Amino acid sequence: MENGLDNIPAIWIISAMERLIGRYIFDPEMTAGKMIFLTGPRQVGKTTFAQKWLTSVGSEDTYFNWDDPSLMVEYKKNPLYFRNIIDEKFKNDPVPFVFDEIHKHSEWRNILKGFYDINREKMQLLVTGSAMLGYFQKSGDSLVGRYFSYQLFPLGLPEVTADFSHILNDGEIFADGNLLAGRAREAKTQGADEALEKLLKFGGFPEPFLRGTEKFHRRWQNNYRNLLTKEDVRDLSRIADIKGLETLVEILPAKVGSQISIPSLSEDLGKKYDTIKNWIDILQGLYLVFTLRPWHKKIARAIKKEKKLYFFDWSMLSEPGVIFENLMAVSLIRMAARMTETGLGNFEIRYLRDREKREVDFVLVKDNHPVCLFETKESDTDISKAGRFYGEKLNIPFYQIVHNAGKVETFPGNCFVIPATNFLMLTG
Repeated sequence: MENGLDNIPAIWIISAMERLIGRYIFDPEMTAGKMIFLTGPRQVGKTTFAQKWLTSVGSEDTYFNWDDPSLMVEYKKNPLYFRNIIDEKFKNDPVPFVFDEIHKHSEWRNILKGFYDINREKMQLLVTGSAMLGYFQKSGDSLVGRYFSYQLFPLGLPEVTADFSHILNDGEIFADGNLLAGRAREAKTQGADEALEKLLKFGGFPEPFLRGTEKFHRRWQNNYRNLLTKEDVRDLSRIADIKGLETLVEILPAKVGSQISIPSLSEDLGKKYDTIKNWIDILQGLYLVFTLRPWHKKIARAIKKEKKLYFFDWSMLSEPGVIFENLMAVSLIRMAARMTETGLGNFEIRYLRDREKREVDFVLVKDNHPVCLFETKESDTDISKAGRFYGEKLNIPFYQIVHNAGKVETFPGNCFVIPATNFLMLTG
C-alpha cells in the first residue's frame, strides 16, 4: 500500500471506502416499501457495504448471515424470530435489516415473501448475495413486485480516488459531444492516473486492489477462480465435467473483445454446441464473465449475431490493450446499470459490427436507441474510421477513449478524443 497505508489491514480500508451505489440505492422515492436485492460477483464488497450501512444507521445487530448455523437453529426453533425483533425495535421509522446469503435456504422465497408481506411498513430490508441469488432471482416470480434489484460492480476510478464530484447522473449528456467533452476537460485528475494503473494491474476487487502486491493478487486470483468453477458450479448446476469447464475458462481470456464463436469453441474443446453454450451461461451466472450483444435497428437481426465476452476481473488478462478495453467494458456496464436503476431509462451497452467488418467497441443504448459510440485505444489519437462512419450514419457522437492521451480534443464530424482518466471520473 501507499500514502501511509502500508501497515493498515486492508479490511479496515475496505470498510472505510465509500461505494457509489450507497448514494442512490436507499433513495426513498425508489425503494420505500420495497425489498432491495443487491447482487454482484463474489468478494466485490456486498457484505462490507451492507454492514457499513447498518453501522451508519446505528443498527449493527440486524445483520443476519444465513451461512451461520446458529441463525438457522434460531429460525427453525421459532419461525417468528425475525418478526419479534422487528416488533421490539420498531418505533416510528422502518427498522434496517440485512439478510445475507438467504438464498442458500431451500425455502428462501417463501421466507422473504411472508416476512415482507407482514412487516413491509416496519422495515427496510436489504437482501445480498452473489451468483445464486442472481440466478434464482431470474427463475421464479413469487417475489415479483416486492423488490427492486441493484448490482454492485468492481471498483471504479471515482471510488478509489474518493472523488465523486464529476460523476454524470444524466444519460442524455452523452448525446451532446461538446457538452461531454467540456465536462471531461473540467474533471480533476490529480492522482487518478496512478490509481488507474493500479486498477489495470490488480483489478477492481477491493481486497487484491487494496493489498496491492503481486504475490497476494496471484494467490487471491487462483483461489477465486477455483471457488467459482468448483464450489459455485456445484451449487448452481449438475455439471459433471468440471475439468472441461476449467479448460474453457483458460481459453476465454484470449477471446476477450472478439465475437465469441460457440461452434469454434465446441470444436476446440470437443464438446457439443449446447454444452458450450450452457457453460458460458453458467459462467455469466457466476459473475465470472459477461457478454455484450450487437446493436441493430432490427432487433431480430442483432439477436442472431455473435456476442462479445469480457471478464469482471480484467486482471486475469495479459495484453495491455485488451485489459484496458475490458476495464472500460466493466465501467460502461456499471454506468448503464446505475442509470437504469435510478429510473432514467433502460440503458444498455452493446457493440457495432457490419458485413464490411467495420466495428466500434461499445454503443450506449437507451430504450433500444443508440445515444453515442465509444472506442478504446492504448495510445492512438487518430479518429477511428469505423467510429467516424457510424457516428455520421447514426448522427450521434463518437468518443475515442485513449489510455495514454494527454488532453481532450474535438474533431470534425462530432468526434472526440478523451483521456481515460478524465472519462472514467465521469462514468463512476
